[in-house]
Amino acid sequence: MHKKTLTALVFFSLFLTKSLWAAEEDSLRVLLTQVPAQYVQPITSAQTAVYFLKNIGRLDKNLRVGNDNDKISLYYRGRLVKSLYKPESDNDVAAWVDLCGEVLDLAYQSSREAQANDFKAFDSIMNSFVANLDKDSKYYPGLKENAGRVPHHPNFGARMEGDNLFLKIGAFNNFSKDEIVKAIGEYPKAKGLILDLRNSPGGQLSAAVEIADLFLDEGIVVSVQGRDENEATYYTSKDGDITNGLPMVVLVDGNTASAAEVLAASLQEQSRAKVVGTKTFGKGTIQNLIHFPQGGVLSLSSSYFFTPSGQKLAQNAVVPDVCVYEMPDDKDIFKLIAAGKEANCGQEPREDRLLEEEIAAELLKI
Repeated sequence: MHKKTLTALVFFSLFLTKSLWAAEEDSLRVLLTQVPAQYVQPITSAQTAVYFLKNIGRLDKNLRVGNDNDKISLYYRGRLVKSLYKPESDNDVAAWVDLCGEVLDLAYQSSREAQANDFKAFDSIMNSFVANLDKDSKYYPGLKENAGRVPHHPNFGARMEGDNLFLKIGAFNNFSKDEIVKAIGEYPKAKGLILDLRNSPGGQLSAAVEIADLFLDEGIVVSVQGRDENEATYYTSKDGDITNGLPMVVLVDGNTASAAEVLAASLQEQSRAKVVGTKTFGKGTIQNLIHFPQGGVLSLSSSYFFTPSGQKLAQNAVVPDVCVYEMPDDKDIFKLIAAGKEANCGQEPREDRLLEEEIAAELLKI
């Protein structure tokens, strides 16, 4: 090959790898800065970088990164490409970003498949990276124009069922409290309340606290705690019940999550309502959104929810007072009510099942 041609190819290869790395550099800097600063569990920039690099096989299954005491090593098809010394400090963001850049450059130089995946490299690695975090932390790649619409669920509904007011909360938002107040005002003859939180993914914590405040006298609704166990924020209710103590039942299932669990747990533990259904999802964390320059978003757990009794929702979820796990609609409701609370009640999606509504109506008579 002509010497000038060879020189040009070498220059082009170096330019290509540097330009590919530049696409991830800013996003990596955000990752190594924000995850250690915001994650609910202690983590260093070094650990974050290693988690990222260990998933480099998403670019090409023949690529692998080894993590030794003082070195990071890249392998391709089982052979060592190069070993690089780690930065002296675990929290030297700039140094760890540079190290990640060198490893990515080497990966692009070693693998044509990795080069072909350059435009989605960060997204591909991050999709696996989150497996090293808690189950509630998620990564969302940059949205595609033809990604389709997000499924829409009605946020609120109200109707009378016999003598009882049936309220359905699909999602918690700025309007949830006002909608409940309006519904209660429109049905003043209701003798009981059924609050249906089945299949509710939650929403705004503030909305859950406001709704709990409608029905509770003074007391703790929920507390929020980050990685510092000595620092907690308490959300409380003021004195006064909008219904003057109208009997109340809350319906939950395996898809009841986050703010919906906060509301259910507060009403249950403050002895304001009975809970009927299955064990809830157990999403007891608050997420912060970290936006990356290349368009992706990391939903990162930053705090834990604790119930009024001090139970961590992320570990315990909400266990109903009457369990209907895997129960058919023709099950004897009186036997289920008599059985009481079951600590081993399972999780199951049960939106719109009639059994829970029949049990709720019976409990409101007691």
